Amino acid sequence: MTLAGELWEGLSSEEREQVARYCPDRSFQKGSTIFAPGDAPEALYVLRSGLVKLSHVSEDGQESILRVFGPGDVFGELLLTVRARPFLATALTACTVTVVPGKTFLQLLSTIPKIGFNFIGVLSRHLAEMALDRGQASHKWSFDRLILTLLKLGKAHGEEEAGSTSIALPLTHQILADLIGTSRETVTRHLGRLRHLGVVTQHGHTLLIQEARLKALLPD
Repeated sequence: MTLAGELWEGLSSEEREQVARYCPDRSFQKGSTIFAPGDAPEALYVLRSGLVKLSHVSEDGQESILRVFGPGDVFGELLLTVRARPFLATALTACTVTVVPGKTFLQLLSTIPKIGFNFIGVLSRHLAEMALDRGQASHKWSFDRLILTLLKLGKAHGEEEAGSTSIALPLTHQILADLIGTSRETVTRHLGRLRHLGVVTQHGHTLLIQEARLKALLPD
């Protein structure tokens, strides 16, 4: 098994073999639940392929998407701090994850210190992204938040393609609306404006964005 992702950066081949022996891969079909609110936090996960969304479900059943994870991303890291999962993790596409059981993770932290340093980096980045997202939601209009979200998705999951950034994610207008805290109709209207300006085009599930021109639309 070839390990990839921030959590495994800097590990020797012997350390990677040790991880592979105790951390199995598991596959999920599109739409499958990886963990749900109330589940025991028995493991953390490193996404090997596919896409996973992390969301919060309110008491009245309303779902708000918090994150979309791609290959190499770590999720479910709250296993060390909570007794029950507060969020829902769902496979947006067919995906494969490396499952790191809680007890195994604690053993790895003691035997491979580099994993501990990497884990601190993962937590710090997630906290910073959450704080930034909250600040942007509070102080920017939905059009600006959509641009910022497209730029963030492009940075995390995009590939350069003929001068544009290609984001090959199954991003429906509703998913984008949930990500920025607005309605599907508002996202549809904003995307129409961006297409009219020539900074966003769409081919099936793939969005092509002009990063520099998108940034220029944001207020100073």
